[in-house]
Order: sequence, then structure tokens, then C-alpha cells
Amino acid sequence: MTKDTSGPGGSGGGGFHEVHPERDLESNWEVDLGKKLEEYLLKIFSGEITGEEEGHIPINFAEAALLLQGSIQVYSRKVEYLYTLVLRALEFLSHKRFVFLAKA
Repeated sequence: MTKDTSGPGGSGGGGFHEVHPERDLESNWEVDLGKKLEEYLLKIFSGEITGEEEGHIPINFAEAALLLQGSIQVYSRKVEYLYTLVLRALEFLSHKRFVFLAKA
């Protein structure tokens, strides 16, 4: 779900952080987006992600944008999964009601 790679696309010493949505809607439910975003923020403030100049914390906006984009995609998959669960529950309840009324 989260991919850390060190390379030219990443910030100085922190590597590149991404969050990718899974195709399976249920597996996205297990991703703790708040924790992943908080970890990235803490790495910026702790100095793990630094630039060329000491004392100045440059932010790689492209990396941050990709992290946010991936988080939004995972969140939307979570909403989609919850929506399908609610629809299934409503279908089950309406079927149950129909069976109950047919027997009465």
C-alpha cells in the first residue's frame, strides 16, 4: 500500500513516499491514512527529509502532492466500499421483508 523508494525523485535523505489504492475495495479499509500522513509530516519536521541547505526545510511539493493524491484515492475507495456494504444490507433487509410478507 505504501511505497518508499530512495532515488532522484525523493527528497534529500527521506526517500519517496506514496500511498497507492488497492483494486480490492476491502483491502483499502485497512490503510490508516491519518497515520501515514502524520508520519510524513513528522519526517519533514524532524529533519529526516531535508534539502541542500541546512537550517532550511524545503518541501518537495510534487512528493507531497502525490502523497495527498494517493491518500484521496484510498479514501474514495473506502467510501465506495462502505457504500456497497450499505447497499447490500438494504437489499438483504428488503428481501427479508419481502419473504416475511409473502409468508403472511
